[in-house]
Amino acid sequence: EGEVILCCYRALNPYYYKYAVDGINVFAVNLLPLVLVTLVLGYVDSHNRLTSSPVKFTLALLSIMPLSYYIGMAIASVAVGAVVNATFGSITELTFYITALIKGSREGNRCYAEIVKSALTGTLVGCVLFVPGLCMVIGGIRHQEQRFNSRSAGVSSALLFLSVGGVFAPTLFSKVYGKLVCGECHNVTQNPLGHYLCHNCHFDLMENNGTLYYSHVQPLVYTVSLLLPAAYLIGLFFTLKTHSHIYDIHISDCHMPGHHHSAVVHWSRWRALVILLLSTLCMSACADLATEHISPILTNSTISQYFIGVTVLAMVPELPEIVNGIQFALQNNLSLSIEIGNCIAVQVCMLQIPILVLFTIFYPTNFTLVFSDLHVYASMFSVVLINYIFMDGKCDYFQGTVLVMVYFILLAVYFFAPSPSGC
Repeated sequence: EGEVILCCYRALNPYYYKYAVDGINVFAVNLLPLVLVTLVLGYVDSHNRLTSSPVKFTLALLSIMPLSYYIGMAIASVAVGAVVNATFGSITELTFYITALIKGSREGNRCYAEIVKSALTGTLVGCVLFVPGLCMVIGGIRHQEQRFNSRSAGVSSALLFLSVGGVFAPTLFSKVYGKLVCGECHNVTQNPLGHYLCHNCHFDLMENNGTLYYSHVQPLVYTVSLLLPAAYLIGLFFTLKTHSHIYDIHISDCHMPGHHHSAVVHWSRWRALVILLLSTLCMSACADLATEHISPILTNSTISQYFIGVTVLAMVPELPEIVNGIQFALQNNLSLSIEIGNCIAVQVCMLQIPILVLFTIFYPTNFTLVFSDLHVYASMFSVVLINYIFMDGKCDYFQGTVLVMVYFILLAVYFFAPSPSGC
């Protein structure tokens, strides 16, 4: 006599996102054909006979998500230390930014540099406001009040203040010492000595006041680009070595070992290296396609280019991290959700921006570390607000709603803001 046991699995259910194929999330596996379709359409249909440029741009941007997942898993399997892991964790965004800067330099178009600045600011603001706020809202629906490690959040807040202050120091310096140039001025009183009304004023750093930039602003930029990575390494040494115990505390009746929150797929070293190499090559190709087909969107779109940079280009590559943060919030591990957003924001300021600045030394581009006033105010206000939320070490869905609403208000400001001058 025998017994037959039949195991039935549903192909789709509410917990589909938890499925894994050989340790790889099922969504990352299902999105691999999208990468192949993107590359074939992008390089075979070069004259846009089958699809249009907006479609190719959208496919290239969506293909970055699974590739960033594979790159992160491969790095986690290969990297020996957290420093290497953190350094290469931003390879997704850096690939796109560098490709865009190179294209803008070849075409003599400064709009690409402004788009990169908008994407950097959008990532910073989104990871400081939207990611923690969304996790607080979703986690607060299931849990009435959530607590998090206020001391580790304080360390992240200090790093955020340091990074934002360092990144925007050249901008504030240029505002103080830059030469104000006004255009479209009209005499209100029709008297040569009367009052003039000017509609277009800006601080001139390059055209008529190049000495200020090359003698004062540029050395400050290089100094900041060296100090910020050094501060980041000190922060890693503090949190991972000398004071790692502040991350190992009991919160909400569950033990949370701080920064080791990602599920690591233990691939063999050779397999991880091959996947890392192939994913990086495909990532470079997708970034090249995205920058190649973004030009018609920037030219023909009636939406502000600031808005395109801070939303689509900034947040789409961060979707896997947003999903991870939501999962941790549902498990009442809000500290991990907050840490994800803060780590990305700190890496933008302390790793990605210095690398872009140092890249311009070897390959001259139009990228200068001088941001518009809108970027400065949005970033500083976001950091101050999130630091206020971190003060008491507990939160609920209302505080998360406040963060999300402030983020949407800033998006509305970017939506109605005029495009950068010259674009």
